[in-house]
Parts: sequence; C-alpha cells; structure tokens
Amino acid sequence: PFFVNRGGLPVDEPTWERMWRHVGRIHPEGDRGAQRIRGAADLPQIPIPSVPVFQPSTPIPERLEAVQRYIRELQYNHTGTQFFEIKKSRPLTGLMDLAKEMTKEALPIKCLEAVILGIYLTNNMTTLDRFPISFKTHFSGNYFRHIVLGVNFGGRYGALGISRREELMYKAPVFRTLSELIFDFEEAYRRCWHTLKKVKLGHCVSHDPHSVEQIEWKHSILDLDKLTREDFRKELERHARDMRLKIGKGTGPPSPTKDRKKDVSSPQRGQASPHRRNSRGDRRPSGEKKPADSKAMPDLNGYQIRV
Repeated sequence: PFFVNRGGLPVDEPTWERMWRHVGRIHPEGDRGAQRIRGAADLPQIPIPSVPVFQPSTPIPERLEAVQRYIRELQYNHTGTQFFEIKKSRPLTGLMDLAKEMTKEALPIKCLEAVILGIYLTNNMTTLDRFPISFKTHFSGNYFRHIVLGVNFGGRYGALGISRREELMYKAPVFRTLSELIFDFEEAYRRCWHTLKKVKLGHCVSHDPHSVEQIEWKHSILDLDKLTREDFRKELERHARDMRLKIGKGTGPPSPTKDRKKDVSSPQRGQASPHRRNSRGDRRPSGEKKPADSKAMPDLNGYQIRV
C-alpha cells in the first residue's frame, strides 16, 4: 500500500494524518487497516532511493540523468492524496526545506513536487540555468495542467520532471533553442491526444538555497489560441533572451550579491542598454539618503559597507 513507510523510516505525523483521513473517506474501516499495516513487523523492506552524489569532475548532462533517475525512482503519486503541501508563494529557502523533507520520507510525488526537488538537487550546478515551464492542455472536454523544470546548459535546453507519460517528463539538454524544446513537448501532447492551450514560463531560479526570494513562476504567459505559430516561436525566443539578459554573460545564474552588483553598477550594461539606465534610475530613491549622511562620510574612511 502507498502509506507503507519506505525502509521503516519514521514519517512526520502531519503527513500520516493526511493519509489516514483520505483512506478513511474512501475505504471501509480504512483507519484500522492502515494502523494494522503501520504496526506490522513482518512487512518487507522497501528500498529507499539514494540521493545522487557527484564528483566535481562529473559532467552536467550525467548529473541531470542521475537526478532524473532519482525522481523517477520515487515514483509518480497515483493515490489522489497530496503528501507535501507546496505553496508557490513561499520563499525559496522554505521550498528547499520541503525538498529536503521529500528526500527523507521518499514518498511518491507529482509534477510540482518534482520541480521543487529538481531545483534542490541541482543547486550546486551553478553553470546550469533552471526555470519553471507550465502547460495547460485540453482533452475530451477537460483541461489539464502539468509543470516541468526547464534547464539550460551550454546554450542547450532540456527539462526535468515526472509525469504519468514518459514523453512528458525528462528531456536531455540537446535542444538548440527554447522553442525547439516547447515544440517537442507540444508534439508529445499531440501523441497523447491533448491540445496545448497555454504555456507559462518563469525566470531563472537562484542557486542560493537560503534565498528569501520567491520563484517567478509565470513571467511569460503564452495563449496559443491568440498567437500564430510564428508569433508563438518569437515569444518563446524573446523569453529566452530575457533570461539571458537577466543572467548576464555568465553561463549560470550568479549569486544574489553578484546579481545585485551587476544590475546596479555594470558599466557594460549601462552603456549598451538604455533600458538598464532607466532601471538604475528607478532604484535611485533607495540611494537618495546618501547626501544626508555626507557629513559623516569622512569618519567612515576605514570602513567598507556592504548592501
């Protein structure tokens, strides 16, 4: 049964309580049956998937395959019970704590949980860009939603995730453009008799597991009913350019401190892009306090202030 603890490891009570309530609603005497199974000592040990550990020399594509293998070993959650409550508005540090809990409990997961877990397991891959991709499809009079974690390494796009369908989860980073990746997902949906209706694209996620920033889940919302094929492709490539501009010239998202420095003081961006000059101008109100402290500045010559 799905509620058997993997390997006999303890699971937090709130998670078990959610499962008991669900079992009690759909199965006669479900609570008592669950308690009997939970207390049984002769149940076979269920293997716990091992969190992948990498050597510094391990190539990024091999690491991504190992991460996807781990996500797949957790298995898709077909039970109808959500084991982990994920609020998209939570700061990144809170979501990373939840991902750590997922690795300890090793319960089946769904697509959103796989995205959070994928971010957690790739945080040390600083040359890898990660961003959420959400899909809305239509089939047989109903709408369905799915999400994966888009990745970009060395200018090639791919994806991590989990799904009931093999072709709607992992994509190796071999696609030359973001539009090629999305069109591949669209074709996979078509083979499942689903019609792609909307695509939502987020911005790159920070590699700092302690960041209090929120994940930007839907920076671009593309409605396929309102876009021609060519316009759809152009919007996808525009979003890809926006991500590259936000990251800068590096191959991966910099730390929050470096990101702020680049946004505020990079002469290269200031000279090349009028929009960047305007962005700095927008930040001036936070710096207008400096003249008020100008009299005290001679006393601070020996100090360095970080913002």
